[in-house]
Amino acid sequence: MKTLALTTLLTLAIGAYTPARAQGPYDNRADAHKDIQAALAQAQADGKLVLLDFGANWCLDCIVLSHLYEDQTVRPFLDDNFHVVNVDVGNWDRNLDVSQRYGSPIEGGIPALVILAGSGEVVASTKNGALADARTATAREVLDYLKGWVAQKPAHAAR
Repeated sequence: MKTLALTTLLTLAIGAYTPARAQGPYDNRADAHKDIQAALAQAQADGKLVLLDFGANWCLDCIVLSHLYEDQTVRPFLDDNFHVVNVDVGNWDRNLDVSQRYGSPIEGGIPALVILAGSGEVVASTKNGALADARTATAREVLDYLKGWVAQKPAHAAR
């Protein structure tokens, strides 16, 4: 009788279990194509740039970079100048077509960033792996990258 009760309880518990979304900034259920198009439309309307952040929730450097975005010196500048789209690359098996479309920035490692004007024109990229070791970066360094990319914004994209 105890075995039957325990088996029933375990069966009910397992049947009711639904896995939670992975913790982290990269949503494996997101539609990167749609998210990028929406960000580009917003950028055309407000003159901001689009920052594509390619990464994965298992990647320590990606998580560190996402935390650096939240720094009190970085967040206001990021919000004022960029629409951020996190692009989940999974285990190198997700959104690879998106990466290819923007020059395969993940070849140098992740996190990899691509900066777009509202027109979709690539303004800058970390294809060289510049942020692939983000765990050693400081908020100041991230802010300097962001400022440099804003300075490269095409004149026709500026408002």
